[in-house]
Amino acid sequence: MNINQHSKIPVVWSISSSDSGGGTGIQADLHTYHDFETYGCTVITALAAQNSFAQGYVLATKRKSVVAQINALDSDMPAKVIKVGVLPNREILETVLKYLDDYNGFVVYDPELERSGELFSEAADLIKSALLPRSDLLIVNTQEVQAILDLNIDSQAVMVTAADKLLALGSRSVLVTGAQFDPLPGKRLDYWSDGETHFWVAIEAVDTAHNRGGGSTLSAAITASIARGLDIQAALQLAKAYVTRGIREANQLGSGPGSVAHLGMPQDGNDMPQLSVDLPVA
Repeated sequence: MNINQHSKIPVVWSISSSDSGGGTGIQADLHTYHDFETYGCTVITALAAQNSFAQGYVLATKRKSVVAQINALDSDMPAKVIKVGVLPNREILETVLKYLDDYNGFVVYDPELERSGELFSEAADLIKSALLPRSDLLIVNTQEVQAILDLNIDSQAVMVTAADKLLALGSRSVLVTGAQFDPLPGKRLDYWSDGETHFWVAIEAVDTAHNRGGGSTLSAAITASIARGLDIQAALQLAKAYVTRGIREANQLGSGPGSVAHLGMPQDGNDMPQLSVDLPVA
């Protein structure tokens, strides 16, 4: 059965790496898509031997397999929204870009540099010239901003500067995540901009080490929310609440930090972040 034709459930794709430990990557995305009542499909770009405390051997998928996966899905289960995550090498980046050239839907790019940092050393030019301009939403944490722009985010003003610089590289909108500053103790701060409008996202930080997969889960929740028809503000608000609950209620299953729990839609209004055009105050 063709899901797009015979169901109202939106189809979303994740083009990224598999995580054998289940806490990040494709596995975290699929858990999230299920909770958001979307149908998740996958294009596996790499296989990672990973558990709760370490990532071991990583095997990049052959280009022919990536092409076959994309073709199989495109012919029968095309995506309303695509999330692009780990791209392990230039060859796979070029393969994905070739498909995105003719794709008309929304693209979320979450670089996940902790698992795909080598790509920037060999293909930074192509990422900046082709992938960022094809990204409707680029999601980067403070460490990724440092790697991409050589810019240390040590203030709210620098967050704004970072977003402006990333927009100048071609991304249609940017979300800079994970900042914490002394003027806002106990809060985590994100900043979204498309160059014309912007807003800040502030939420109480959860004091725990059990937050593995938080970035993957956030970008997947935003992907699913957009596929469900939410505007960007509502998508970010719901996604942040989902991740906050997941971190607060996460369990340690292995000997390392626990992964974000996937517990369905957030129920506690206290998990909803504060959105404001002006910088939030303590």
